[in-house]
Amino acid sequence: MIKAGRLSSPAFVVFGDDWGRHVSTMQHLFGRITERAPVLWFNAIGHREPSWSDLGRASQKVFSYMRRGQRGPAASTFRLPPPREVIQPRVLPWHSNRAVSAFNRAILKRAVRSAVARAGLQEFVLVTGTPPSAPIVGECGEDASIYLCMDDFLVLPGTTPSMLAPLEQELLRRVDAVVATAQRLVEKKVAASGRGYHLPQGVNYEHFAPRRPVPAELANLPRPLIGFAGGVGPAVDVATLHALSKAVGRGSVVLVGPVTLPMAQLDAPNIHVLGPRPYAELPAFVQAFDVGIIPYIEDDWTRAVDPLKLLEYLAAGIPVVATPLPEVRKYADAVIQAPLGDAFALAVLRNLTSSGSLRGAAAQQFAMNHSWEHRAERFLEIVDEVRAAVSRRSAA
Repeated sequence: MIKAGRLSSPAFVVFGDDWGRHVSTMQHLFGRITERAPVLWFNAIGHREPSWSDLGRASQKVFSYMRRGQRGPAASTFRLPPPREVIQPRVLPWHSNRAVSAFNRAILKRAVRSAVARAGLQEFVLVTGTPPSAPIVGECGEDASIYLCMDDFLVLPGTTPSMLAPLEQELLRRVDAVVATAQRLVEKKVAASGRGYHLPQGVNYEHFAPRRPVPAELANLPRPLIGFAGGVGPAVDVATLHALSKAVGRGSVVLVGPVTLPMAQLDAPNIHVLGPRPYAELPAFVQAFDVGIIPYIEDDWTRAVDPLKLLEYLAAGIPVVATPLPEVRKYADAVIQAPLGDAFALAVLRNLTSSGSLRGAAAQQFAMNHSWEHRAERFLEIVDEVRAAVSRRSAA
């Protein structure tokens, strides 16, 4: 729960991802804030120009319009209070086209003002995690605006940087502050106001800490179980996975999450690719690991990534070995950091028996101190600071 002693929170209009479709940073954060303040949530408006492969997703959204209209709560995959209203904006995804941009701007302004009127809000803060929302920032009657930046979209796989770069620059000119999950993003994504804040990722402690039975898929695998929970894509160093495969001998390397790499790259007798699991089931898998790993390469994207899974591993009570990325280094007292390859595999083997990384109750206590409740409290403090700065500027 967020502390009751704070100043009264304003309402929020939030441009995020599709509520309930995936478990995301913004949904974790605002799932806690809805306990304190009204939240009007706008689903995703797109970070890439569409291709033929997007037709399936587009048809789902069209069906969503037909089934429940423009607004209504979406089915959530995790147990948090939903926003007061979830709005599905009817915009076109070609944001770099001038005609489309003008159309989207008019649609979004009308949608925000209508939602605010329906909710009877007298004041609100606009928070956006999406650069294509830039044209309406400062034009919807908000008291203040914040860019909640969780990735460097200009190097993030799966986006269209040529479309997003000018939109992000416009967003930085318009917002009153930037709040970013990585210090590198605070330094790179600078608002015209100069106000920037570092708000690291948190953890859904109550979800990952309670003990659960070992899943059937893991019960008969030879130990030790060296586990990775997350997307297995270009950021994951495949050579390190194979080094681990050899180092653990008869043990198992377990990958839980969606795979975007060619499966042939993961072919080894003791590398077990389980694929994605529902968020509700994920803690049982993580708790069964003997060591949780984050074997990320270092590149322009991962230097700005604060891995959610690191705190999730600790909340589950398991030791962690990770590559020394900038946002991992701040947890040096809690996890083992090792370079990729054989050195990483050796660190994992040592961490099976040593106390180099926190584990058990100590790991869980550490994670509890970094919960999403703590992050939400800090975010609301930042909102107070930004509102006060905007008020002083307006009065000057």
